[in-house]
Amino acid sequence: MKRFSMAFSAATMTLALAACQTGSNQDSGPVEVSRPVDAVQGQWSDTSGFAFSNFNGGVFESRANDTKEKVAEGSYRFVSGNLIEINLRSLIRGTQSKINCSLVNAGQLNCTPSSGAQFTLTRRAPGQAG
Repeated sequence: MKRFSMAFSAATMTLALAACQTGSNQDSGPVEVSRPVDAVQGQWSDTSGFAFSNFNGGVFESRANDTKEKVAEGSYRFVSGNLIEINLRSLIRGTQSKINCSLVNAGQLNCTPSSGAQFTLTRRAPGQAG
């Protein structure tokens, strides 16, 4: 009987320890997955000098350099590591279009709208006036 009691106690202790080890992983709540940094977030200038664009958490907008009036708005998403798709609504023309941009480096986006006329955006320095 003593032998059975010791074996039972050892088995119980093993199960209790195993439950603590597996239970802690299961009871820790949801695992937070880190999101990649938004490589285009911030302000970008159109090399033509007409407008500057803001990228912020999937929201895109362009404003005229001279009046700061919003001229376009929409959304953007990363299609791959350096390819960004912008869905844009022109507030001047009242049209919608899709623009594909390639992040060439941390300061340059080469963009091609569905119309085909390519343009480049360059990152603005923080605090740079429009």
